[in-house]
Amino acid sequence: MSDDLEGVKRAVAGYKKYAKEDGHHVLEVDYELKPMELSFLQELFDVDPEDPDPAVRFMIRPLEINAKQAKALEPFVQGQQIDVEKYDFMLECFVDEQDSE
Repeated sequence: MSDDLEGVKRAVAGYKKYAKEDGHHVLEVDYELKPMELSFLQELFDVDPEDPDPAVRFMIRPLEINAKQAKALEPFVQGQQIDVEKYDFMLECFVDEQDSE
């Protein structure tokens, strides 16, 4: 991911479609994505690679995943299925502490 932030990894997180009484959605599945070019994700999620806000440009904030995006991301989740009928999926990012040492 040469055009991405160093140390940032991405995952697809699936949450229950219905919130608990406290309003929070329970995380049910979490699939780490294989490395890919940031430009692929920017195009898939219609993110401007020149956006002045780094949180937007580098896709730091969680983004909802629709059915078309889920299908495009499935080859990167190592044999898992991104079933948007079963869960509400989000593209999320994190820093792997082990990689940053």
